[in-house]
Amino acid sequence: MCPKCGKISNVPVPEAEVDLKTSPYRRAFGDYTKIECLDGHIFWVYYC
Repeated sequence: MCPKCGKISNVPVPEAEVDLKTSPYRRAFGDYTKIECLDGHIFWVYYC
C-alpha cells in the first residue's frame, strides 16, 4: 500500500518467501524497488 494515500500497488517480488516493507523515502542500503502508485506518489519497497 502507498504510505501517502493507502492505495494498493502491484510490486514485483524477487523471491516467494520475502517480507515487504514500504518507505516514503529511499534508504542508504538494502534491496528495494521504486514504485509509483496510481495517484503519482513515489515510494520504495524493501525486501527483507
